[in-house]
Amino acid sequence: MVISAPSGGGKSAIRAEIFKKDKRFKFSVTCTTRKKRKGEAEGRDYCFVSEKKFKKLISDKKLLEWAKVHGNLYGTPIKSVLDILKEDKIPLMTIDVKGARAVKKYFPDAVTVFILPASLKILIKRLKLRKEDKENIAIRLETAKKEIKEASFYDYFVVNGSLKKAVENIIKIADGESLKMHRNKDAVSKFREELLAFNQMRRYGGY
Repeated sequence: MVISAPSGGGKSAIRAEIFKKDKRFKFSVTCTTRKKRKGEAEGRDYCFVSEKKFKKLISDKKLLEWAKVHGNLYGTPIKSVLDILKEDKIPLMTIDVKGARAVKKYFPDAVTVFILPASLKILIKRLKLRKEDKENIAIRLETAKKEIKEASFYDYFVVNGSLKKAVENIIKIADGESLKMHRNKDAVSKFREELLAFNQMRRYGGY
């Protein structure tokens, strides 16, 4: 699952709550060249790397997607997603629109969710709470305008007016997606095989 939102849209808070409430999800950690913010932890929120190391990951084609956002590089290692899938968990990525398109290209079955706060006023308030200066807020709002134009690409849209409700809606999306037939072909095939074997036993008096 890919979650995108304008800067200040609340995707980090939503992500944290999802992990508390639903053990099916596991965070696919993003690499970044930006500096660590207060309260962030290496390997939990991001893998903080040098620009030189990041460019090496690009040249070695080890990133599922990458982008330069507000002067910093961000990217998702392919291995981190594949490792989560092997655990039969849902990889959860919080990335931008360009990254979402790249993920969808590599994993066509990925589910994409676009998040917006309830109003522009709330978005600006959240950016101010993060101690962003006026220049940075203006840059982020301009980026948000471009991102919103791409919202129709996403499979689902969630308003983050209430953190609790937004998280509930995303979990409901996962519930619905997990029940789709194309995601359950193996279970259906297994049951069909068991039914055939049962009928064979009945025919020969083994039941």
